[in-house]
Amino acid sequence: MAAVTCFATALVASRILLGHVPDRLGGPITALVFAIVEAVGLLTMGLASYSTIALAGAALVGFGYSLVFPGFGIAVVRAAPPASRGMAMGLYSACLDVALAVSGPALGLVGDAAGLPAIFVASAGLVSLSTLVAVSIIRRA
Repeated sequence: MAAVTCFATALVASRILLGHVPDRLGGPITALVFAIVEAVGLLTMGLASYSTIALAGAALVGFGYSLVFPGFGIAVVRAAPPASRGMAMGLYSACLDVALAVSGPALGLVGDAAGLPAIFVASAGLVSLSTLVAVSIIRRA
């Protein structure tokens, strides 16, 4: 319960206090920075020896996750023709839904095979892959 509270509090606070960042820095740069923060938080949770460190990791995950989706969303919308921006955002959101639907059971299998901490370490690796997408978008721009 405390981990979810730390995650949610950091997510909401970040969106309220830093919601303007994607507009100022650009979506891909925001997504890159916040994905790194999220990955560090996941890795912290996976490697934590103490619950307080894991809770700090959960807060980092919430803080990082808060602006990854909007950051990439800006890139998606800007890349689409004006007449198709709503559809582009809808498809982007659907991709997140599919990713969440697939990752939950897949990471459950990882947890069954390697233990609970492995779920967080594997998630950190997957989130880190999104930094490659952000760098690719930044280079193209």
